[in-house]
Amino acid sequence: MNRTEFTHAQAEINFLDRMSRKSGLSKLAQLSMNSRKEQVESRLLDPGRGAFSPAKAVVTYRGAPVWGVHGVVAEFGAIATAKFSEAITAVAASIGGVLNDFGPIPNKAQNQILITGTAIGSFGFEFEEAPSLDAQLPLEGTTSVSQAFELVAELLEASTKSDEELSEPASRVGTRAIATISDYLEKLISYEAYCSVTTRDHLFSFTSVDQVRISRSRLSPENIVEKDVEFSGEFLGAFPAERRFEFKTQDGTVIHGRIASAIEDPAVINMHLNKAFTIQVSARTVGKGRPRYTISQLPW
Repeated sequence: MNRTEFTHAQAEINFLDRMSRKSGLSKLAQLSMNSRKEQVESRLLDPGRGAFSPAKAVVTYRGAPVWGVHGVVAEFGAIATAKFSEAITAVAASIGGVLNDFGPIPNKAQNQILITGTAIGSFGFEFEEAPSLDAQLPLEGTTSVSQAFELVAELLEASTKSDEELSEPASRVGTRAIATISDYLEKLISYEAYCSVTTRDHLFSFTSVDQVRISRSRLSPENIVEKDVEFSGEFLGAFPAERRFEFKTQDGTVIHGRIASAIEDPAVINMHLNKAFTIQVSARTVGKGRPRYTISQLPW
């Protein structure tokens, strides 16, 4: 943690102290602020914990282009690696809130991954995120590439499960980023290959090319529908650290959703509780699963 980060952390603790003493806060808001305060305080007790430690992932392949543990067809290895790298870069940009539906993927230079070795297990590659320019992590403790490694692995695994289980990770990334993962799977299918992905928190393996085909169809635009909807009611609270909110509609229904990165300070929601608002959210539905809501603009 550098001096600027230390100062910002102290300022945030002071702000949370002031906010927590205000009357009329919901229990949800109080718990959220206390949780965030404890997280920031723990950083101050161990400032070295923010030192850069690159995230890693291992991707191995099986199928037609793989010759046991000896090697992999060069053409397939190059294309599969390029598509996997593109998926990680797109997901990282989406997590950062800067990925548009069209045009070049932004922040590619900041979200690069390196091949650091070959992986034996059938045959594959070891990847590592390229060092950041300042070798410092944000207060949340993870980089966009680190989160992208985990989210891609989670999406691949969830694509082999129910619509409900796929809906949750799919709600955390943009449609274009999901399309890059689908394109990656399409390349595997074209070469009759399937893969395993290992990250810090996930270990997932496809069992066959047919399973990859099913996952590819479930991650396709035809299976993931997104539309804008409006709700009138009142905010019950927000968890700024988790970027989540609760909103009660006029008919008494409580909806839960995510707060997009376009909203720089999610904590501001807790200053507008129990007041009448009409909010616009995006509702994403995977197959027959329940819609997942994301708010990108606050109504005041």
